Formats: sequence, C-alpha cells, structure tokens
Amino acid sequence: MKLRNKLILILSLVLLVFLFLEGFLGNIYFEKYFRYSKVLQLEKIDFINSGKIDYDKLKDYEKSQNALVMIYRDDKIVNIENFYYIKVETKDGEVFVLLDAFLDNLYSNTILKIENKDLVEITAIKVLDNYYLPTTLIKNNDVFKDYKFSYRSKNIYNIDGRVEKVNTPYTQSSLGDDFLESLLAIDVLKPQKAKYKDVDGDDEFQLITLNRDGYKIVIFYSFENIKDIFPSLRLYFYLKAILIIFLTILIGIILEKIMVKPIVNLSKVSEKIANLNFIKEIDYKSKDEIGTLYKDIFKMSEKLENIIELYKGKVSRNKEAQIKLEESIKLFMHEVKTPLSAIIGFSDLLLEDEHTEEIAIINSESKRILKMANTLLEENRHSQSEMILNKKTFSLISLIELSLKILETESGHINIDISHLKNMLIYGDREKLEQVILNILKNALEYAKSEIKIYTEECNGETILFLENDGPHILENNLDKIWNKFFSSNSDDRGLGLYISSEILDAHNFKYGVENCDFGVRFFIVLKKGI
Repeated sequence: MKLRNKLILILSLVLLVFLFLEGFLGNIYFEKYFRYSKVLQLEKIDFINSGKIDYDKLKDYEKSQNALVMIYRDDKIVNIENFYYIKVETKDGEVFVLLDAFLDNLYSNTILKIENKDLVEITAIKVLDNYYLPTTLIKNNDVFKDYKFSYRSKNIYNIDGRVEKVNTPYTQSSLGDDFLESLLAIDVLKPQKAKYKDVDGDDEFQLITLNRDGYKIVIFYSFENIKDIFPSLRLYFYLKAILIIFLTILIGIILEKIMVKPIVNLSKVSEKIANLNFIKEIDYKSKDEIGTLYKDIFKMSEKLENIIELYKGKVSRNKEAQIKLEESIKLFMHEVKTPLSAIIGFSDLLLEDEHTEEIAIINSESKRILKMANTLLEENRHSQSEMILNKKTFSLISLIELSLKILETESGHINIDISHLKNMLIYGDREKLEQVILNILKNALEYAKSEIKIYTEECNGETILFLENDGPHILENNLDKIWNKFFSSNSDDRGLGLYISSEILDAHNFKYGVENCDFGVRFFIVLKKGI
C-alpha cells in the first residue's frame, strides 16, 4: 500500500473511532447518565418545610424541572388547583371529576363547555379516593365520550348531579393528561422511583413518590422531549462523520504532497547516489528541513562526481594524483556523514510517528551508506588493498526481495520472475552482497525489454544464482571488459557499478561471470551456503 493511502487510512480510522466513541458516549449520556442525574434533580424538593407548602416554590420547581407534582394528604389532593376539574354535588355528597385526560381523548363536533350549576350525568372510573376520571359526560342531552377508555368496565361509577365548581389549572402543563392516564394502571401513592410507559406504550416517564412531613409527593416527568432530540443528534453525528472523512482525505492529499512525496523522492535520490548515479538539479524548493536535506545531498552528489572525474582523469597517470584522490575521497566520506546522519535522524523520527516500509528502507539504506563510508575510512587506515568483510549467515530470498523493493519504482514496466528462486541460507557480508545484487539488477533494468528472471540451480554440489534479462546481447569482446573500472556502453553511466561488484565478489572468493543466452544476457554468481 502506498504511503499516502496508509496515511489517509490511518487518519480516517482514528477519526472514525473518535466519532464512534463520541456517538456511543453521547448515547450513554442521554440514555443513562442524563436520566440518572434527572432523577437526582427531581428528588431535590424545597417547596415543603415544617409541614407547610410554599406554592410559589412549587410553581418554580414544576417550571424549572418541566415536571408535574401532585401532593396528597388525608385522602385529598392538596394542590388540586393544579388540575382541570369539576366539583359535582350528588345526593351522596360532592365528588371531584378530573378532566385533563378526558379532554385529551375527547372526539366531538360539539365544544364541551361546563359552567357552575350545570346538570351533568357522568360515567367515570375511580382513580383515587373521591377522584374520578370520566369516560362519558352528558350535558343537556349532548353526549361527550372518551374514545380511549370508554371500554373499561372496572371501577365504573355513575355520577349524577349539579356542577358546583369548575377549575382551570394555574399552570398549563402538557403532562396532566398523561399523569391522569397513569392513575388507571399504577398505584402512584406507594413510595417508589420507577420508569413506566404510557397506556399506548409509546412514551416513557419517570414516577417518583416521596413521603415528606406527612405529605405524599408524587412527581411525574416525561422523557418524551429527550426522545424527540435523538434523531437530530444522530443526524448531526452522521453529517459530522461525512465532513470529517472529507477533511481527512483532503488533509491526506495535502500531507502527501508536502511531506510524503518529497520523502519518497529523497529515497530515490539517495539510492542513485549509493550506486554512483549523481543528481544534476534539485526539484524541491521549500526552505524546511527536507529542503535542507535535498541541498546537502546535492552538495554531496556534486562533490562525489567531481572526485570521480578527478579520479578518471588523473589517477591512472601518476601516483601523486592517486594519493590526492584518496585524500579527497576520505575527505568526502567525512563530509557525507553529516547529511547522512541528518537523513537517518529525520527518518528515525518519521518511523516513530508512522512505521512504513518506504521510510524503513530510507532509514536502513542511509545507515548502509554511512556504514560503507565508515568502513572505507577504516580500510584506508589499515590497508589500501584489503577489503574488510563482516560475514554472517542470512536468507538469500530476503536479500533479493529487499533489493527489488528498493528498485520498485524503476522496475514498474518490467516483469521480474522469482518463482524459481529457492530460499536458502548464504554465508557472506550481507551489506556488500546487497550492493552487488543492486548493481547487477540496475544494469539489467537498464537493458531489459520486458522481463527479468532470478533463480537458483544446484550444480556439482554448488549453488548458482542466475540473473537473466531479455535485453540485447553483449559484444563478445566486451564480455570480460564489463567488470573493468570505468567501462560502460552508456555514456551517462560512470562504469563503476559492476567494477565494485567484482571487487566484492573477489573478496568473497566467489566465482562469477556474464554470458549471452537464448533469453538475452545472464549474470551468475556461485554462492557459499550458510550453516
């Protein structure tokens, strides 16, 4: 997966997890914590002190809490004025008929208007002592029927008499009808703190009954308002998620342009320099840390190219020029350590933030170049002709796969077949043999038309690694010359890649060579197996 795609994916996942947690925790807040905290608020009553009711505080409580309160004592609703009711004088005494729920469930073309002294005939359900909820009301031959509860037959009473009082509540609450309907199914006078659903099962409400100073205080609160808010909240979270995903993609594209792309290009540049293919210009103009690295690499490339040109022109003619060149190379190697250390440092920081394969390769290859520089300086300190090898056992296929990954961008149009490559352990200096494979592969990529084959064969107890390409044949008189220093059929090439490879293979005492074949050109190396 490309570094840009990884960056966008990681950003999207992080933000989506954040949105999920925000929605999940928000749902917990509204569904759980809000209800819990609301019950605690409802229980904090301050309108009864020393057995007396402060009706002003009661009104403030109902308004601030959006709740309905019924206070009951000695079989009477103390704050009966909080309800819409009529008091009817019958032959057996006076009764109270509560009308909130009746009016809510009333379906009639005639407006119900009751005044004092009106004669009424009422069929009602008894809900509390001397308090009734009507199902049918007849006045002057006009019949008003409750469509919702008229079918009930339990606790049905007939009330005939004259209206003595009509009361309109001092607060217009939408909870009155719901509360009176709850009286049909719930014993509200027993101490409790519970949630119930209405008769239809649509709405949920909280019922709290407390005993305080000889009063039974019944507090009724509906969660209907909270349920109405939920769809809007969900829509908000969905729109927020879409917006953040869009912004994440946009941020990913911007970061890819200003950070990831320069780093990938930096990897290509450092690889070219590692193989002595020098850059001619810088295509990064920003004056940030990456721009500083580009400038340092350009200086490094320019100095190294000048040293090579100096070497090609003078070292073969006199010893003094050779000594001067070696001193220049050593001086260059000292200077190249500074930008390489910067590259390694910045790539280490990038790996801490995001561990990707591309950045890991930049880091490892920079360290390899730095180690080569240190090794060269160490070799010059001890001997001018002896190469120091750090031999160990390693996997051949891992070496090939790493080399192919490094050259991935250069091999996009070439099919590389490693299906016949056996995974075996090899004994040698892994870093130097990696340089050999990279040099041979870069040579193959330069001349191959469409395909490269990498495979191994066993012959007389020896393991032979073959690297074939379908490029044009090499002239017979040039087959041995291609390993010589500065020999190249390409005017842009410095002719050092295969020469350095031959030096490394000679130091390992490995047999190697190149030959023309039916497929094209084939390089081979006889490897030593590891234990």
